[in-house]
Amino acid sequence: MDNSDGRDEGKTLLVIATPEHDAPAYHLSGFLAPDPVICLRAAGETHLAVSALEYGRARKEAPVDHLHSFDELEVLKLARELKSGGRALAAAAANVLEKLGAKGSPVVVPPAFGVLYADELRARGLTVTPDAKLFANLRRAKTGEEVAHIEKTQRAVEGACAHAVEVLEEAEVGADGELRWRGETLTSERLRFEIDAELLRHGCAAEATIVAGGSQAADPHERGSGPLRSGEAIIVDVFPRDNRTRYYADMTRTFVKGEPGEELQRMYDAVLESQEAALAMIGPGVNGKSVHEKVSDILHERGYETTKHDQKEGEPLTRGFFHGTGHGVGLEVHEGPRVSTVDEELKPGDVVTVEPGLYYPDVGGVRIEDLVVVTEDGCRNLTRFPKEFRV
Repeated sequence: MDNSDGRDEGKTLLVIATPEHDAPAYHLSGFLAPDPVICLRAAGETHLAVSALEYGRARKEAPVDHLHSFDELEVLKLARELKSGGRALAAAAANVLEKLGAKGSPVVVPPAFGVLYADELRARGLTVTPDAKLFANLRRAKTGEEVAHIEKTQRAVEGACAHAVEVLEEAEVGADGELRWRGETLTSERLRFEIDAELLRHGCAAEATIVAGGSQAADPHERGSGPLRSGEAIIVDVFPRDNRTRYYADMTRTFVKGEPGEELQRMYDAVLESQEAALAMIGPGVNGKSVHEKVSDILHERGYETTKHDQKEGEPLTRGFFHGTGHGVGLEVHEGPRVSTVDEELKPGDVVTVEPGLYYPDVGGVRIEDLVVVTEDGCRNLTRFPKEFRV
């Protein structure tokens, strides 16, 4: 992971966190560890401090300019003096900054930086400034290597969704309309298990895969539970992380086993039309807000409620189209930029989802989501999976 392109604007950056669970820490250090590390960037060079447990591996794997051990920084001694391991890490970071002659400059930290760390740094005379935009921009424009990592995860998503389609194809329709697979009722839980297990076979892990049918599909973040039924929409939204690279992918498809009702089919056609229009618009210099408004306009013209056209002031819209059109994907499944009401221009290297949807409890829900990378002259769709409604 090359962080030497000057996007830090020459500022002193500091992250104290666990890289396995913290995107800024991993992106800045390029090193995965299950315990907190100190990573700072000053005068254009990256410093990483790790415990003895990680030092040997870090010497081989960490793509940083300077590697330090907690022993060298006397972290244990500081912990005894301060009666706090957390304060000791912050104190050690302050000592490194002093040795580098950077103690007088403001220290920029990510927005989730621990209060305990910040308090200790300020007690030692440092100015600590959270800057969400700077850290987001560091990760925003993906390198070719990062796009390849995301594509690899996307192929795993598609493999898992292909397996889900196979299960739905094999499923039989019972007399009551419930789907049955291999002699048992096919539930959201069972289909989600099949998807997640397939992801594991591809080296990926998912935390909140959505398999929501019927009226549950009308709630965008409902994970789904209970029997799946013929003729009803089934939203399948899969967004795992690759266990090795840590990069996410994200894709949603909506399926129906058997024949959908007329209104459900009309909803699907409208969402697909709006998504295709959005995909045709995306490119460098295009404002994400304009893309979102185009989606809203198409869905409104087709007779559906949208936040842009139908929301009353001070009241949430809970039917129709009431979420953003897309979001960035990388080391986090939701990161910048947004394709929504936010006024933000897209630029080459942005990896974003395009996922319009419609939601009506009496009919169901429809969402179709692709993942694209913005190029110099348009965008490239990283998603190969077909958009076939009927199974």
